[in-house]
Amino acid sequence: MAALRGAMLASAALCLPVAAQAQVAPPAEDETVVEDVLQEENAIIVTGDIARTIENSLDTKRELGVIGDAIVGEDIGDLPDLSVAETLERIVGVTSDRFKGGASELSVRGLGAFLGSSVLNGREVTSGSDGRDVNYGQFPSELINGAIVYKSQQASFIEGGVSGIIELQTLRPLDYGRSRIQVQGQVGYSDYEDRVRQGDPLSYRLTGSWIDQFQLGDGELGVAIGAQIRRDTSPEDFFTTSSTYSVCNTINNVTIRSDNRRAFTGNCANYAPTQGSPLSDTYFVSNQYIYRALETQTDRDAVIGAIQWQPTPDIDINIDGQYSYRDDSEDRQNLIISDGRRNIAPIEVSEMGALLAYTGNTRVELNPFRQDQTEEYIGLGGNIEWQMSDRLTLAFDAGYSQTQRRRDELDMRIRTQDRVDFQLDFRGFEVPELTFTNVSAVENRTKQPFDLNNYDQYTEGLRVRRRQENVDDDILSFRLDGRYELDGALSSIQMGVRYADRHRVRDDGIDRSSDDASNPIQLVGNIFSADAVDARQVFPIENFYQGANTPMQGLTFAAWDPTRLFLALTGDPDAGLPIGSTLSSDDTDVTEQTWAGYLQGNLETELFGLPAQGDFGVRVIRTEITSLGVSSALATSPGSDPATINITPVGTPTVNTERNTFWNVLPSANLSLELNPELLLRLAAYRAIARPDPEGYSAALAISSESDAFSVGEAVSASGNPFLEPLQSWNGDVSLEWYAGPTTSLSLAGYYKSLQTGFDTQVSTLQLIVDGTPTDVQIARTVNSDDSSRIYGFEITAQHQFDFGLGFQASYNFADSNFEFPDPSIGANGESLADFTTPANIPGYSRHSANATLFYETGPFNARIAYKWRSDYFKPFRSTSNRFTEDQGFLDFSASYDLADNVEVRFSLLNILDEPNLMYRPVRDSLAEASFSGTRYFLGLRAKF
Repeated sequence: MAALRGAMLASAALCLPVAAQAQVAPPAEDETVVEDVLQEENAIIVTGDIARTIENSLDTKRELGVIGDAIVGEDIGDLPDLSVAETLERIVGVTSDRFKGGASELSVRGLGAFLGSSVLNGREVTSGSDGRDVNYGQFPSELINGAIVYKSQQASFIEGGVSGIIELQTLRPLDYGRSRIQVQGQVGYSDYEDRVRQGDPLSYRLTGSWIDQFQLGDGELGVAIGAQIRRDTSPEDFFTTSSTYSVCNTINNVTIRSDNRRAFTGNCANYAPTQGSPLSDTYFVSNQYIYRALETQTDRDAVIGAIQWQPTPDIDINIDGQYSYRDDSEDRQNLIISDGRRNIAPIEVSEMGALLAYTGNTRVELNPFRQDQTEEYIGLGGNIEWQMSDRLTLAFDAGYSQTQRRRDELDMRIRTQDRVDFQLDFRGFEVPELTFTNVSAVENRTKQPFDLNNYDQYTEGLRVRRRQENVDDDILSFRLDGRYELDGALSSIQMGVRYADRHRVRDDGIDRSSDDASNPIQLVGNIFSADAVDARQVFPIENFYQGANTPMQGLTFAAWDPTRLFLALTGDPDAGLPIGSTLSSDDTDVTEQTWAGYLQGNLETELFGLPAQGDFGVRVIRTEITSLGVSSALATSPGSDPATINITPVGTPTVNTERNTFWNVLPSANLSLELNPELLLRLAAYRAIARPDPEGYSAALAISSESDAFSVGEAVSASGNPFLEPLQSWNGDVSLEWYAGPTTSLSLAGYYKSLQTGFDTQVSTLQLIVDGTPTDVQIARTVNSDDSSRIYGFEITAQHQFDFGLGFQASYNFADSNFEFPDPSIGANGESLADFTTPANIPGYSRHSANATLFYETGPFNARIAYKWRSDYFKPFRSTSNRFTEDQGFLDFSASYDLADNVEVRFSLLNILDEPNLMYRPVRDSLAEASFSGTRYFLGLRAKF
């Protein structure tokens, strides 16, 4: 079953007087999708859902006070996409990051979500992910009517968007001006879910909304409420590696270092004479390689409501709220090459150091795994706008946003007692070919032929682990704005103040395991006990990897129902749940407080005999970071392999506080010249900042539990750095916009950004208490650098609808950047990967991005086919080694037909080409992850009353 997540959105532009220029034009009285044939100089203009959306979007773009773009439907539900993310991808330069087959985090001008920001109802939005990125996949397009992307800045805008600000919009009930009830039902089909043996390929979503207005005394009251129920799945065929990569020399089995530390392990290592010196023949190898089959269920429910009250013409009061609840469950069956670095003999190594093919020696590991995750979002806000006189308007806004994510994992491992020889070949494949070349040790022990589906050969290393992670993200904000109208070229002055308090907690390391010497999970059964045998199941996916270019199509291996197996082994479904405090050195606890004030002057005049409008101003921000770090002594115990160890925090943890305070001053200026009634020239100059992710301020340490470690240093890394400061950038933009008709436009924009700061990787020594003895451990941490860099680029977009109903929209964005983001990780051999790899660029940065849409609309019928593409980009994950995503192109189709007045049937296809999601680390040709989610089909009915 799949989930619903209600769409929540509301517009800052409609909430505050400072953004009043962005208001949507009022909808036409006739809401029916019809052909309005207007005779004007013998031209025929066809008006329908698509055409009206283009017209509204162009009107909104033209009226913006800054350089930007918009996509605005005339009515709630006019946008045909399944989520806001798919909708926004049609805006020039807006690209998404794909997650489980759907668009999620968005970036502006191909510069990554890190350099952008997002607002909902004019307020920052909390997130359950690791960063500030908003998962737009949670916002159903059925409950919104559009969004605005601001690509240059005003002093009145909330800081944080170097590349731009994305603002979601819904209609306010009084501004909407009519009563409306709308219901929509939709059924989906997933061809990948149809291969899941006990899966349900059908999904559904139900959406309803009601808008009405009432007289209340001498004033008016408007009410709007919308809700959605969604039941869905998100199936994937998956291949991945561990996030820990090491630098090795291409000579097989050379493990000698200056300290002779690993001469006996059989794992590859580099033998550089001094730490960090480059090697002429090196390759990168992961600790583990994992083939993963998934069974998923996603349920989402959401509601959004708004009350608008105008007791007098001078007072406008708005209260809004959003609530969504998401419940995801996931059963994994993992086949793991667990000794990824053992006895390696390279067959082919790329020029970058990617290990393209090699042989090795490993135990074969199976990992039944269950994950349950819930994510709850609450957004509350209220504002009042008071026109105190003909000249003075005040607005006050208060908001609260909260996201709570809860994750519970049941993790079981069993493996062969003996090792086998294997070969992995990545060359030309989307999932590497795995071949076992010598399995005699296993066959001699079991007296049976080697078979991945043979339960009897997995006899050693049983481990049962329960792991939990809780994320709480809260933002409380207050804002006061004033606007005073003037006569003359300086038409008005705006000023305001804002306070925000963001508190981010990730309670991690809530981990109990059967091999934890200090506090183990007690096992009541073994892998061959009756209940464990009863938990065995047929491999859950038919035709595994059928959508991938790989010889591994049809792979199967022994599988268990993870929940039943956990119960069989522990005797208690609650085994491993925390008792008492969950405080650990893995925890993140960051508070970010900001105080901001601005002054802005608005211009309305003539320059060079041309109508002109613009603004100039400055915004000043003080930020205070408070980060709590937890220290614990560590205890080691023998691992399951000779010379390996398990690392466990012990004793009473201690909390220390690290604080950082900094100021940012952000001047800005915008100018728009009307060269003629159809042609606008816009200019902008401004300074902007991009804040690190909240978790980037963490003072926590990450203790790896991926596999047995050979040293404490291998297992410990820094989660973040409380002393990071935002990236600062000076920016210049120019845009030439030609509005040739209601559905015809051509625009060309150029931009230049000079980043004054950067990031670097710093390796430092940290002293930890290990087995009662102070021990020096090297960790890598991301720090600010004085390195400057630049970004420049351009974007072009065109759209037109012919008089017979055919139309197109096309856009392209080019960005060039010399920003450097060095690898922040340390390999298993103690080396900094930054010494052996080329730095990445800006997180999320794509050099090229484009989209093209061809549509046809006439009478009761419309159809649209859209293709979206972006070049490869850097996608970091916490402080692990740098990860890169391959270029992506997605083809979608949608169509609708009016069965009667106000009754419409819709049909959609997503990811028609079954485009895979391929990732590489720590270099761009070392495959680290591949996922395939298939094509999805949707059929729905919408009715309006």
